[in-house]
Amino acid sequence: MDAPIRAIAYVCFFVTLEIVYTAIKALVKRHDLRLIGNTQVWVMPLYALGGLYIFEPIYRMSAGNPIFVRFLIYGIGILTVEYIAGFIFKKIVGRCPWEYHGKWNIQGLINPPYLPLWGFVGLVFEKLYQFLLII
Repeated sequence: MDAPIRAIAYVCFFVTLEIVYTAIKALVKRHDLRLIGNTQVWVMPLYALGGLYIFEPIYRMSAGNPIFVRFLIYGIGILTVEYIAGFIFKKIVGRCPWEYHGKWNIQGLINPPYLPLWGFVGLVFEKLYQFLLII
């Protein structure tokens, strides 16, 4: 599958994943049975470009490594991209589209305890990328 189509697939998949995640989080934290999830339009280019130009190359370079190593690479990589992108958004737009709260957040841009979640998301990305290459 060509890169522009993969970019669209990354946006569709990860926006959907984010909406489902935020709906489940609202259910668990606030007992909101409406299952209302959300995302921001700002993340769409991050998902498209990050998928093509950051995580596809990382996958190709790390594919031979054990799963735990790849898990850590993705977790740290996503936190790093999230911090840099959030910092740039704050400079250009005046605020970051996502804002973390709580005692472990760093400048509201990242939340290091999310590293396991981001590592898992990276492993999901691998499967999506592999699938997109064969269809």
